[in-house]
Amino acid sequence: MDLCNFYTFRKEKGFTLLELLIVILVLVVFAAIAVPSYLFIIDRARETATETEMGNIAKALEIYIADNNAYPVSGDFPDVLETSEIMNDVPENDKWENAYQYSSASGSSYVLESYGINEADGGSDDIVFVNGIITEDGAYSNY
Repeated sequence: MDLCNFYTFRKEKGFTLLELLIVILVLVVFAAIAVPSYLFIIDRARETATETEMGNIAKALEIYIADNNAYPVSGDFPDVLETSEIMNDVPENDKWENAYQYSSASGSSYVLESYGINEADGGSDDIVFVNGIITEDGAYSNY
């Protein structure tokens, strides 16, 4: 077997180690770009869904005060919305599976809060509704 036939035969066998390493490197670079973008999209979708859900709860609370002249006190929420048939299956957790924080001591006002992405009170990622109006809209701008 001469040298020319050896290279021809060798080239027909498959990829070299260098070619495989280059392909793997390109795939790793694509993954490094795609994964953070995907996680950003997931968090933004969860935040938007939580804001929408909280908006629906806020609307139900406005219907409740129109019917009863007071918001439900903290211990009655969310059961009172279901028993008064204003809203069926009131969600108790946000899209990060943390409980919504509802507070209303006197029934004249309320605060409905989700701790947002970091799952802790405070910071710029909290979502807060006060008397039917969103006052803090989370980590991502919706405009």
